[in-house]
Amino acid sequence: MSKINYRKDQIPIMNYEKGTMAVPAVPGAGKTFIVTNLVAKLLAENKNEKGKILILTYMNSAANNFKGRIKKILEEKGIDSTNGFEVMTIHSLAAKIIKEKPEVMMLSEDFNIADDLQKTMMLNDCINTFRASGGETAYRYFLKEQKNQMWYDIQLEAWQDGFFELVAKAISSLKYNDITPQKLEENTLSNKGILKMISFIYKDYDKKLKQNGLLDYDDLLIYAYKTLSIDEQLREKFQNRYKYIFEDECQDSNEIQGKIIKLICEKNNNLVRVGDVNQSITGTFSSSDPRFFKEFMEEADHCYEMNMSNRSSADILELANNLVEFVCNDLEETECREALQQIEIETVEKGQGYKENPNPDKYQINAMWYKTFEEEILQTVRYLKGLKLKYPEKSIGILVPYNSQLSQVSKVLEQEGLEFEELGPNSKNKRRIIDNIAKIINFIINCDDIEVLIDVLSSVFIKTDNREGKNDFLNILREYSVEELLYSNVKDKPLIIDDKCEMYTTFKQGLNSLVEILEHSTTKVDELILFIKEKLDLKGEEKSLVDYIAFYVRYITNEMPNITLWEIYDVLSDNKSKVFNYMIDVVYEINGYEPQPGSITVCNYHKSKGMEWDCVFLLQLTQFHFPDNINQKFQCDKWYLKDKYKNTEALINNQIDLIVNGKLTQNYYKQTKIDIINEKIRLLYVGITRAKEMLIMMGSSYKSEEESKNTKKKQEPCLYLKILNQLIKEKREINK
Repeated sequence: MSKINYRKDQIPIMNYEKGTMAVPAVPGAGKTFIVTNLVAKLLAENKNEKGKILILTYMNSAANNFKGRIKKILEEKGIDSTNGFEVMTIHSLAAKIIKEKPEVMMLSEDFNIADDLQKTMMLNDCINTFRASGGETAYRYFLKEQKNQMWYDIQLEAWQDGFFELVAKAISSLKYNDITPQKLEENTLSNKGILKMISFIYKDYDKKLKQNGLLDYDDLLIYAYKTLSIDEQLREKFQNRYKYIFEDECQDSNEIQGKIIKLICEKNNNLVRVGDVNQSITGTFSSSDPRFFKEFMEEADHCYEMNMSNRSSADILELANNLVEFVCNDLEETECREALQQIEIETVEKGQGYKENPNPDKYQINAMWYKTFEEEILQTVRYLKGLKLKYPEKSIGILVPYNSQLSQVSKVLEQEGLEFEELGPNSKNKRRIIDNIAKIINFIINCDDIEVLIDVLSSVFIKTDNREGKNDFLNILREYSVEELLYSNVKDKPLIIDDKCEMYTTFKQGLNSLVEILEHSTTKVDELILFIKEKLDLKGEEKSLVDYIAFYVRYITNEMPNITLWEIYDVLSDNKSKVFNYMIDVVYEINGYEPQPGSITVCNYHKSKGMEWDCVFLLQLTQFHFPDNINQKFQCDKWYLKDKYKNTEALINNQIDLIVNGKLTQNYYKQTKIDIINEKIRLLYVGITRAKEMLIMMGSSYKSEEESKNTKKKQEPCLYLKILNQLIKEKREINK
């Protein structure tokens, strides 16, 4: 194995032997490479002695990546030390702690873990039960008064879309503040606020967990910390087991995770935490907070910056550094000046054998502004088509703020005949499997309806690129009854001239599959769905999605034994279902996603973290999506709620603070907005640093031409775009 030539910013890290060390690493610095090599070095030198090295990650895919890399390095060194290290997620560690002594927390030995999918299913069910059992009036009470029925329905739909996340985050916060459902109920008896409504849902959710012997991820962390705190013998056991602990992505850590790690490290005090404050973008929907990593950087024995990156061109790194410089020194909202850590990204040294930064032959950054979002999308696709013609091997990423905007971009890409990957729960391609199962269930219910049969054959089974020929063929089928097509010898006769073509063979296969499906029992719908899976031509991830669907159907049939097949069809047909959206996210993220050469990817800014493209389009850089002061319009101010309840998150935090401390300890209305500004700044930083060679930043004044008639709806470019555009203009002028 050849000797590795480490960069100058990596050498101090590789010299680490003991103590606490913080490693703030810029995007593209190679933190996985350095952590895996450092762990392998410590193992090779037997620094762990009789103990182990524990590497903690936040995703299973990351854990598998670390495990494979370390094993490979050790094999190349000829070292058999695979038992000297463990890689797991923080939640796996928590489960391991509790399972050692479940009796400490009065748990049975056979407790199970409710993953995020199960949590989503149960919580969604609890919300629906609350609304159906007399809570609908309270639920709608918070909506803004509206005489126009159409607008009232729009408000109700918006409330439904955001309510699940609001409840989920509130319950997590309640748990971390040690507020049980009973304690919350006692404190909201005379209260008519949102937390009163949540108390009913929390109580039901907690009951479901206990009835099924389940702990959710919040419970896991809380119980693990309490178990270690209470049981000294167990604490010593874990302290002796792990000589070193490495924590990856620790900018996304929360307070209790840090406390668990600190307890285990108490004896050996060997802790390495790696992360990037500037990429902390999960705080608005979780309990993570970059301040915990900031505090560790100040307290650690050593703090070494990995500030060199070979991902992006020098021009793109300069733009990212310019954003950091402005935010840290010149942003008028002074409380947001610490949103970013002032760390300057440097290009790697040339001629040293390292992979060097991309070096385009001209300045490849631009900023655009359009009248409408519709025009913004059209122009993006126009530029994109030009790029594909000129650079067919270049990967392209299109980033938007919200999932709801993905479909608008995807629609135009489809119309232009461009192949692309949409990373989001509303992706038509990914949603197609659920829709297909629903269509087959619909046919089972309406098995004598020729139009339903034709729909399921056309959507699910028949394969052809000849749209016109397919439509003609479907019209031929309308001349027959369902019974004739399924059970007579009609399908054995050539209905078209070319009866050997793909369209006709897949049609016949579809008819045979439907006959078998109709003959299968509908008593257990989950088993029926698994049977349907075997009759469909599915890939690995698609099969996994059907398994999840069957699991969910089993859950709802257990919860509602009298549910009908019609009602299950309605559940499957709900395009806005949080459960199915989460399923899609889980299934298609198990193996991760990596943009391939020549590919086009559409995703939101959050989803882009960890990825990179040759060319990146950043859309919707407006004041609303990327605010810079607390007096602007905010997404936390829900337009569809009464003024008193607009900032629901702040209201909930207020009430929790009163329960815990008996008084308000901070201004949550202001802090919620400060937190959003901070995270949006980091989100923009993440977006910029996804680009390797080319970056196009853009926005628009209105959503549509219709909206442009109302000047009150006009959006201004965000301040950051204005500031960065000054540099872009200067550079473009120099490079003319």
